[in-house]
Amino acid sequence: MEKSLDSHLDDIMSEHGVIGVLCSDQQGLALSAKGTANPIHAGLISSLAEDAKKLDPNTTPVICLESDACNLLVRSEGDVTVAIHKVPS
Repeated sequence: MEKSLDSHLDDIMSEHGVIGVLCSDQQGLALSAKGTANPIHAGLISSLAEDAKKLDPNTTPVICLESDACNLLVRSEGDVTVAIHKVPS
């Protein structure tokens, strides 16, 4: 039986350094958010992932935004985009 979305996000949240996770659909609707991830940013995250795919349609890009406060990893797979907030390493 497949895990629920919240269960998957809980697994991601349990990883070392992860402080937030956001999951959205292709239209930018927040499906779920945990920790520091704000569901209001779901549309922006989905748009960013869709634009990155246009750079090379034959790959699935992973976007990494770095700041002093956190790192943000964004990846879109199929109809779902996931953004992970991590503490800088």
